[in-house]
Amino acid sequence: MKSFPVGSAVLFAVALFAGGCAANGSSPAGPNAAPAADAQLPGRFEVVGRGAVVGSHTSDMWVFQGVDGRDYALTGTWGACDGCFGDRLYVWDVSDPAKPVLSDSVMVDARVVNDVKVNAAGTVAVLTREGASSRRNGIILLDLSNPAHPTVASDYWETLTGGVHNTFVDGNYVYAVNDGTADLHVIDISDIKNPTEVGRYGIPIKNGKYLHDVWVKDGLAYLSYWDDGVIIVDVGKGIRQGTPQDPKFVSQYKYRTTWKGKEYGNTHVVFPYTNRAGRSYLFVGDEIFPDDFDDRNPRDVPGGYVHVIDVSDIENPTEVAKYEVPGAGVHNLWVENDTLYTAYYNGGLRAVDVSGELRGDLRSQNREIAVLSTTDAQAFIANRPFTWGPQLYKGLVYASDHNSGLWITRVVPAGTSATTGGGR
Repeated sequence: MKSFPVGSAVLFAVALFAGGCAANGSSPAGPNAAPAADAQLPGRFEVVGRGAVVGSHTSDMWVFQGVDGRDYALTGTWGACDGCFGDRLYVWDVSDPAKPVLSDSVMVDARVVNDVKVNAAGTVAVLTREGASSRRNGIILLDLSNPAHPTVASDYWETLTGGVHNTFVDGNYVYAVNDGTADLHVIDISDIKNPTEVGRYGIPIKNGKYLHDVWVKDGLAYLSYWDDGVIIVDVGKGIRQGTPQDPKFVSQYKYRTTWKGKEYGNTHVVFPYTNRAGRSYLFVGDEIFPDDFDDRNPRDVPGGYVHVIDVSDIENPTEVAKYEVPGAGVHNLWVENDTLYTAYYNGGLRAVDVSGELRGDLRSQNREIAVLSTTDAQAFIANRPFTWGPQLYKGLVYASDHNSGLWITRVVPAGTSATTGGGR
């Protein structure tokens, strides 16, 4: 297996500072500015710390506790544009979330490191690779024995040369989205130096077939199959006697979203969650961009929103609610403690109450809790919020922004004064 050296911290591309940001994340006026927060919201995001990335776009993020007991965040880079690079992963020590420290970076042969995941034990990280000059894309496995300075254990590309856009790690398996086949490939990583493909699942070949994302929970894999909607697959739940080696179809939910007079499927991300009231839902995000989208053009904005799918009957999913922000497009999601955290691209980072039974338009029901415009003058594209992905970790809300890097925040009641430090 080909390995790549661990690069030293690339300080010319990254600027660090703690706090020092306006808690309301002020943004410029114009169509691309994040929709303003409602002054009547019950809470607000307080910025605890920042890891600004100014050398390129930032992609996905994962926060975890290392085997040394310290906390870390990994952020990827996205280089599919002029003047940016996407060939590295940044390692942040966030043990003091008010003062994140860039401890190292890992450089690889890639144009885009779109996704990064860490196993539950905090011993292995998986990063995705697209656009490699060698055409050997796929995934790279990092040994986290020294989490501040990961080392490359191996890479796996033999059946994934088309590139991998997203993954999910569940036990000893990596569920990888293959750009080339538009199938889900299952890779056994029980020996991280010798990963092996052991299973595969995909819908029949057709025009427009595209798999974007996967999330695995309790033996079910939830596939974001773009115009074919959400497909739920048994990989160990027992509903269809599926296994990681032999995934089995359970059910499917297809929908169309109307945006600017056109209809789209564009199922981009799925997050399964059962709330405290025992209601089981899928939170499903679209991703819609206008033709020739230019993230430097303030008039170009994405579309798409969060569809809420009732899966109390897993074989008959039913859409029951939505969370939509006019003038903005949703990206990645995280749901925990009956709160939906959404990275809403130009709409910023948002927290929404998803307790109890969900029906209808959640925003019109005043379920929004807090909004933060993740915009900063210290950024790859200054003063342009484009929130990519959120994660709740130890009571803090971490988020990556495509233009400005890592954000560490907490939700506090509206009207409270700013505080400093970790405050866990």
